[in-house]
Amino acid sequence: MDLIIRNLNPATVRKLDELAKKNDSSRQEYLKEHFESFAVNDLHSSLIDRYEKQLEVNTMLLEKSADQMEELVTMFKELMLVE
Repeated sequence: MDLIIRNLNPATVRKLDELAKKNDSSRQEYLKEHFESFAVNDLHSSLIDRYEKQLEVNTMLLEKSADQMEELVTMFKELMLVE
């Protein structure tokens, strides 16, 4: 698929050409690599955000479960003392 970008500043194009040359690639290859990397990094960033939110939820649920288990243990100990 083709992508056309118009009206770039000539200084920007010169800088891109310079960077591409440093990487032994053409401007097209250089930009293609960076666009693909940008897209993948954005996807990874989104996934990381989702996993971090899920981790927060899981941590909260584990803490709540631990509190409830502690309450149950206390209740069992009290019941055992009553008998």
